[in-house]
Amino acid sequence: MIARRALVLAVLALLALAASASASTISLKCGGKGGRYQSEPSSISCAAKLGQSRTIEGVVRDDSNKPLAGPVTVTLSKWVPKDGYYTVEAFKTLTVSANAAGKFSYKAKTTTKATVKFEAAGAVAEAEVSRELKVTVAKLGGGKVKVTVKGAGKAPLKIYLVDTEAAYELPGTKGKRASKAGVAIFDVGRFHGPFTYTIDSGDYSDLFWAGPKPTFHI
Repeated sequence: MIARRALVLAVLALLALAASASASTISLKCGGKGGRYQSEPSSISCAAKLGQSRTIEGVVRDDSNKPLAGPVTVTLSKWVPKDGYYTVEAFKTLTVSANAAGKFSYKAKTTTKATVKFEAAGAVAEAEVSRELKVTVAKLGGGKVKVTVKGAGKAPLKIYLVDTEAAYELPGTKGKRASKAGVAIFDVGRFHGPFTYTIDSGDYSDLFWAGPKPTFHI
């Protein structure tokens, strides 16, 4: 009776230990240069420059934290603007391989924003990849400033020149719709000092990666 009770206790202890063991994991990071944000190892956001892909690097580990080789399922989803909200719609599934060190990579490319989900050994991780807008600011002389935005595709753009502290529009300026080439020209008059810009791309505003907002002096 005592031996049987000891055996039962031992089995329960093993089950408790198995239940408390950590599960397999997938950790991700944004490869190369460019904007990035990481809230936790399995959740990242990366920026992809115009005409380029962004490499997502990952490592699969088993429940003993050892590298795990094998297939990794990749599901691609696109963000679709609706009336005041977005839907994330899967459109493609493929497979990449993790090597003996548990490492794998995938090159993601998007025109706006995409979610890339990775699944392996019961673990799941996700990367959000957004198109990074390329913004250039040029002084034309005579108090005029030219702002050019590339990478927004057909998204409508409204550009504002604002101060660097409170983000108020510069005196005498109003937001302007960009041309089809993504260009807006502002007359800042006799204003002198630092300023920056903001970009409103309508329903697509939350899909693009704006990147750092540099300041300029005029």
